[in-house]
Amino acid sequence: MTRLFAALMLLALPGLASAQTVLHLSETGRVNVHPDELTAAVKISAASISAAEAQNRVNSVAAKTLDQAKAVAGVTAATGNYQVWNSKQPEQWNAEQTIDLRSRDGAGLLRLVGVFQQQGLVLARLGWRVAPDTARQARAEATRMALGTLRARAEEAASVIGMRFGSFRDVRLDGTPAYAAPMPRAMAMAAAPGAAPPNAEPDDVAVEASVEADVILQPGPAAPIRR
Repeated sequence: MTRLFAALMLLALPGLASAQTVLHLSETGRVNVHPDELTAAVKISAASISAAEAQNRVNSVAAKTLDQAKAVAGVTAATGNYQVWNSKQPEQWNAEQTIDLRSRDGAGLLRLVGVFQQQGLVLARLGWRVAPDTARQARAEATRMALGTLRARAEEAASVIGMRFGSFRDVRLDGTPAYAAPMPRAMAMAAAPGAAPPNAEPDDVAVEASVEADVILQPGPAAPIRR
C-alpha cells in the first residue's frame, strides 16, 4: 500500500520527480612517486658458419649469465628475446638472446651490469620504474584524492545554486600505470676495458587516477563547504 501511494504521488505531482539536478563532474588525482625498481637487459650475440654452433655459444653464455645474476641477492633474472638468422655478407649464422634483470637494489644491479659489460655483453636497456605494489598503493591514494576533490566540487556547486549534495550516481574510476622513464644514453652500450659501471638516477613519476560521476543535487539548505 505504501509503495502504491508513493507511486500515485509521483504521478500526481510530476514536478516532484524533476526537483533534482544532475551534474556530471570529473576529477583527476595525482601522486608523485619515486621509482623504486631498476630494470636492465643485456644482449648476448654469437656468429658462426654453423647455425648450431652460433646457438650453442649463445646458450652457454646465457646459462652462465643467469647463474651469475641469480647469485646476487635481490636480483631477478629471466630470459628475453631469442632469435637466429642467416646473413649473406659475410655468409654466416647469427644467434642472439637478451637476459632481463630487475632489482630494487639499484646500486647492486648497476654493478652486475658493469660486470656483464666487461665480459663482452651489450647493455640493451636500462631504466627505472615504479614497482607494481608501489604503483597500486599510489593509484589508491590518487583515487582517494580525486574522490575527495569531486565531493568538494559537488558541494560547492550545490551551494552556489542554492541546493544541497544528495548522492553520487554512476561513478567511474580509471587509473594510469607508472612506466619506466627511457634512458637512451644506456641503449646498446658495450663497456670499454676498465670502464666503470653505468649510472642511473631516477626522476619522480606521476601516478594518476581519474574519477567521473553524476552528482545528484536536491532542494534544501546547502551543507557547509568542506575545506
